[in-house]
Amino acid sequence: MSDTHNIRNLTHSLTNAHEDLSVEQLELYQAFITKSLEFRKAEEALNSALDKEDGGDQKTSETLRAIRRFLDDPSYRLSGSECVLLACLYKELEGEEHVETKRINIYLHSYDRKPANTTKIVDHLEKKDLIKINSEGLHSHKMYRLTKEGQACTWTLIDRLTEDGGRERLAVIS
Repeated sequence: MSDTHNIRNLTHSLTNAHEDLSVEQLELYQAFITKSLEFRKAEEALNSALDKEDGGDQKTSETLRAIRRFLDDPSYRLSGSECVLLACLYKELEGEEHVETKRINIYLHSYDRKPANTTKIVDHLEKKDLIKINSEGLHSHKMYRLTKEGQACTWTLIDRLTEDGGRERLAVIS
């Protein structure tokens, strides 16, 4: 299901539900939504402040350069799963909330790193809770994003690749 479809369903449910709620219940629901919105804004402000403090833009650009270097250098022997995870993190750092199999294929193909079957790899990574599939697209092109575990796993991979410097190694992710 797409986010648009989910929002429509939620809006429809809320429209119907408000007729069944008392005034007191509606006021409590309004207070809940207000507090949720305040929390979200505070969370975004904190994350923004932490990024500025940590040199977020510089760190992000360094990570993007490192990922491009790993994908471009054939001495880094990466599995298909590792390539997909690196590409997902790359797209996430560029600001994309969800990526699509087709876009990942194109990105990885530009480095001659496109796996034989990205869709199968994505399904496998979802079973490992490293990726969350948000929708089934046309022609097996799925929309998905890294989970927290997937992000942590990919950062660990980047750390290992940085330390190893491309030496022969076994795959970190299978």
